[in-house]
Amino acid sequence: MDQDPGRETPAAGAALQDRIAAALGIEPEAREALVRSMLERSARGAAGYWLQLFLAMGIASLGLVLGSGAVVIGAMLISPLMGPIVELGMGLAIGSPFLALRSFTRVAFSVVMVVTSAAVLTLTLPFYEVTSEIAARTSPTALDLLIAIFCAIAAAYTTARPGSDTTSTAAGTAIGIALVPPLCVVGYGIGTRVKSIASGAALLFTANLCAILLFAILCFLLLGYSAVSTAELEHEELAKQKPGAIRRVARALQVFFGLRHGWIFRVLMPLALLGAVYLPLREALARVSWQVRVRTAILRMLDALPQSTVRSSVSVDHGSVAVRLVTLGRADEAERIEDDLRDKIAAVAGMTPKVDVIAVLDASALEEVAASVRASSKPIDVVRREPDLVLLRQELTGSLVGAWPHAAGPLVAWRLRFPENEPAVVEVVHVGPALGAPAADLLGRALSRELGAEVAVQDRAIPRDPIVAEPAGGWLWLQEARPALAWVDDVEALHGCVEVPTTVGEKPGGEIAAVLAALRSLPALRSDRVRVREGAQWEAVVSATPCAPPETAPADAGAPADAGAR
Repeated sequence: MDQDPGRETPAAGAALQDRIAAALGIEPEAREALVRSMLERSARGAAGYWLQLFLAMGIASLGLVLGSGAVVIGAMLISPLMGPIVELGMGLAIGSPFLALRSFTRVAFSVVMVVTSAAVLTLTLPFYEVTSEIAARTSPTALDLLIAIFCAIAAAYTTARPGSDTTSTAAGTAIGIALVPPLCVVGYGIGTRVKSIASGAALLFTANLCAILLFAILCFLLLGYSAVSTAELEHEELAKQKPGAIRRVARALQVFFGLRHGWIFRVLMPLALLGAVYLPLREALARVSWQVRVRTAILRMLDALPQSTVRSSVSVDHGSVAVRLVTLGRADEAERIEDDLRDKIAAVAGMTPKVDVIAVLDASALEEVAASVRASSKPIDVVRREPDLVLLRQELTGSLVGAWPHAAGPLVAWRLRFPENEPAVVEVVHVGPALGAPAADLLGRALSRELGAEVAVQDRAIPRDPIVAEPAGGWLWLQEARPALAWVDDVEALHGCVEVPTTVGEKPGGEIAAVLAALRSLPALRSDRVRVREGAQWEAVVSATPCAPPETAPADAGAPADAGAR
């Protein structure tokens, strides 16, 4: 096919391109056939492309989360994303605006689909853990860019010379260069809202994309694909396209792509992107090199120490170095080792490290300590001082009154206990809501400061609201009222008011009479601080004030009423 005007290649250059292509088994007819196949790509294959890409996304995302390298490799083999990227490189190499624009559109939509789907899939996961497979794709360096360059050349070669002898090369290229897995890690970072993961993986994908584009363009130019005429093929394909954005932009780019030296601008575009990503990748490589160098030097220093190190941990990160050692020996020896390591590591790392050396006494050190203790030990006279309980009670009463929270209700009584081998305990009894653990702890601290000794507070809250039940619920009422009435028997400052339903009209041995009999057996009912009266329901109230005398005594509650009036 005749070349287009403006595409004429110098004879020497064309001859060199032909010799290189022939050496790799690529004939001129094969070059034209490859370009034609890319331009005439049927839309019927789009469904298969998107299905494979979605499957690769799912497999790669789950493989990354599970930390399975084999599963991630399987996703790389399935992924068809390499195809449109190489086609984009071909479009830029031969100056085909239609091929370049169509391939760029597919690549852009593929990136958006994979990242979005991976983010949604991440949100449905039951756990989030940064596995080694995810972490490996969040810190790219210039070495990753070098890998991408070699894989890009292999991808261009397998595209230009398809066949059974290049099948293994194509598979190795798919495994060697990561396209879908980094995009899945970007989605994982977005789903987990971890910016460092998303940005690191995005940098890795961008580096791989730029390397494929640039070196695919260079390889296709070197193999003479720029000599293939595409004007007629592009005209036919554009005529098939429906009026739309791609058709309008492709026609507008034809003028720019048709310039005599337009290929220079087309090469400069991915080259500029590659240069932009190279700077952070070079910094990352320098950081990794520093970490490896410092860690290696520290490990050599630790190996040179005497054989007394029990355990060691080394943490070398960008801008920080931390070393922790546990060694057998005396404290002065540990301090000497700590100072020595700090100076040596600072000289290697160029910064002040954090070094901790902990000494554990060995047998010889223990013997030295024991000997020094025996030599300096003298009998010690211990004088036991009994506390002045009267003075202590006065001080504690004043401190309690001053620190007591009024929201907890009136303080009725308190007790002081001295548990064995434990701090003193102040048991406070009050009518109102419970203090709760935080308030009890704060009250204990206040008392400890006032008394100059450690004191703990134990809360005994008496319900302020009446305990009420209908006549038929006497047994449940008794179970709830028994603990409250027990406090009346235990604390002299408390009083109890009990109301019982009348037994008039009830059959002998009825439920009310049975509950009254059980009520009479309570120790609190033998106290004159409990008043019992007849009413319409069961009711019990415990308070710090006496109850009004009962108007009438219930028929079967004579003993409790008499006891209350005693």
